[in-house]
Amino acid sequence: ANDTTNTLVQQLLSSLLSTPSTLFRTLLVSILSVAFVLKLLDYTSKSKTSTSEIITPQQEEEETEEKKKMKELQFRFLPVFWMLRLADWLQGPYFYEVYASKALLGASSSSSSSLTIISQLFLTGFASTALFGPVSGQLVDTYGRKKGTLAFCLFYMLGALSTKSNTLLLLLLGRVASGIGTSLLFSAPESWLVGDAQRIGQEKALGGTFGLVSD
Repeated sequence: ANDTTNTLVQQLLSSLLSTPSTLFRTLLVSILSVAFVLKLLDYTSKSKTSTSEIITPQQEEEETEEKKKMKELQFRFLPVFWMLRLADWLQGPYFYEVYASKALLGASSSSSSSLTIISQLFLTGFASTALFGPVSGQLVDTYGRKKGTLAFCLFYMLGALSTKSNTLLLLLLGRVASGIGTSLLFSAPESWLVGDAQRIGQEKALGGTFGLVSD
């Protein structure tokens, strides 16, 4: 029986890891399953803690009002932030496909020189983020968190539009714009959330909201 079980397990593993695509799907499903289980356990433990506490009707009413304000704050912030974050994530795989389809500096799209240019394009974006990251936080505090978030949208749009060009200089400038946008993404929206939470007296909701941001 043990030999049969081991054989079945080996066959299952070999089928799941047979190709890069099946390996990717297997790892993705495994990560999602673990994340779901951990989230469920966290929710269950919080529910048990809340039910074990004895609260008065007045405290219950106040808690209900606090939760309502917290949900309103999260409803305003989270959908927009997730869209901004997803837009930034999509730069990696899709921008690479666009760059790879171009014949930059006369090199064919499959040549090693073309791959070198693509690497330099992405390196330009990373360097732009590193250079403008420390400055972006100061600018956001000076000119406002809302303006900083809108500036991210503008820089991201410029970076995306630059991919329509076949000119290397414009592609490099687009990567610089994307790098500035990324540095703004990791400073402006969350600072805006903190300011809004303080304005309506919902500082206690920040922990749970930031937890949802990182999910």
